[in-house]
This record gives sequence, structure tokens and C-alpha cells, in this order.
Amino acid sequence: MEDRILGKTGIRVSRLGLGAAKHGDVQRQDQDVDRWLHHALDAGVNFIDTAAMYNKSEDRIGRFLAARKDEFFLATKCGVHRAGGVPGAAIVEDYSREGILRTVDESRGKLRMDIIDLVQFHGLPPVELLDEAFETLMDLKVRGWARFVGVSADGPAGAAVEGESEREVAELARTWPLDTWQFTYNFLSQEAATELIPVLREAGIGTIVKRPIANVLWELDEDPGDDFNHTLWERACQLPLDALAGELPLTEFAMRFVLSNADIDLALTGTINPHHLETNIRSLEDGDLPSEMLRKAQDIFEERFGTG
Repeated sequence: MEDRILGKTGIRVSRLGLGAAKHGDVQRQDQDVDRWLHHALDAGVNFIDTAAMYNKSEDRIGRFLAARKDEFFLATKCGVHRAGGVPGAAIVEDYSREGILRTVDESRGKLRMDIIDLVQFHGLPPVELLDEAFETLMDLKVRGWARFVGVSADGPAGAAVEGESEREVAELARTWPLDTWQFTYNFLSQEAATELIPVLREAGIGTIVKRPIANVLWELDEDPGDDFNHTLWERACQLPLDALAGELPLTEFAMRFVLSNADIDLALTGTINPHHLETNIRSLEDGDLPSEMLRKAQDIFEERFGTG
């Protein structure tokens, strides 16, 4: 599988990573998750992204992949977790120093890793805890609990606090030596191409894309309801999808649109379906979209929605 150096980490990762949220679902059977995780590694994926709030995900990765730790790069998230660390419990946000350290230490135990490859904020701290939280995140490297640290948050509005913009994202990148930033980017959500990615590249911060195929929202007949998915679903309804994708299946077009951006280090697929994983891998192997197709998708997005 094609790989890439992740920002300034010096670590070579597969351009397709595994998002392991669904692998933590309490309704799924352990033996199924065990099989799916091994299948991903066998297929050449060497980057796995999980989080403290993903129910059983960390524990399952720690148990099922204990013998293959040297074969993958593991990223998790803190700042948001399940109450008491119990799968299925209420979601709690805690960016205090004590909360971050407790959550990451619990993650180390579940993952069976003394040193986690990458620890990310799951969103960004409230303004009153911003400095304390980032100081604690940096301290994880000093303690030897994390090799690298980063942020998972959309920008610019979602990448800081109320009223902040690209300038504040750049300020965070300059103030704190972050190694990676994870964010939403796809053909239905292209804002990051102009608002966030240039800032990250200038700072040498590794770029990790979530939702590269936009949760396949174009397949839904009804509005999904929540604010984020509602916006992308409305955009899918307004765009000439068949004209954009041409003869390509939309999921392949979507994945290749993201991976055609040379400033993207890797994109996460959250699938638990081996067939879907293989499809995503083939999309990567098929290479960049033709330049005319890529430009058309960018121009139509700019025309319809004014940014990108």
C-alpha cells in the first residue's frame, strides 16, 4: 500500500488508515472485531485511530492486536471519555490536567501500551482551560506516555473557541509543537483546503483526514437531522453528483478526491466491512483523479458554496 511520512514525525504510515469507532460498539461481537482488525493489518493498513470515548475500541485493540504491536501506529484521543471509563456510559468532557492524565493513563492500560504512538485532543479545550490543557498534552511526551501529540478538530470555527478563525489555528500551531491535526475534508466539505491545510503544512504538522467519503450521505433519502450531517446532505442534494464522478462509483470518486490532494498524509476509513475496505484500497491504488475532474469538483463547490 502507498505510504507517506506523517508530517514532521518521521514515521511512515499507510495513506489509508483505520478509524476504529465502530470497532468499539458494545453490540458487536468480540470475535467479529478481532477478525476485522487483523484483516485491516493483513491488507496493509498500518495506522489505527481510536479514542477513549469509543466504548470498547481501545480495549479490543489492546487485546486482539497485542502480538502485532510492531506492525501499526496507534493514535487515540483524550479530553472526551465515557464516565468512569465504562463502555456505553455517558460522554464526559474533561480537559483539566487531572482529567487528561487520568484518561490517557487508562488508555495506556486498555491498549497495553506504555507509550502510545499519538495522543490527540478530541476537539479543543474551552478557552479557560486552553493553556493548562495544551501544557498537559505536551507533558505526555515528557512523561514518556506519548511519542507524538496532536489535535482532532475541524477548523477554523471548530478548531478553536467561539469567534476564532484561521489566525487562531495558526497561533495554536505556532505556540504548541503539535505533530498532527485531524480534520474533516471531502468533496462535500472542501473548506479545509483553503482555511486549514495551508496553515498545517506551513507548520509541518501531519494531516489526517476523517470522513473522506462524507459518511456516504448521498445515499440517504431523508435529512439525517444533526447539524453537521444536515449541511453535507443538503450539499449532496444540490450538486450534480453523476456529472462530478463520471463513470466512477461515488465512493471511489470521493476517496480519490481526498487522496489526490498532495498535502494530505492519510485518510481514515471507518468501515467494518472487509469488502468496503478492499474498495477503499483499490481507490488508493488507482491514483489521483484526472486533473480536469478534480478541478471541476473544486470549481463547482466554489460556485455553489463560495469557499474551497
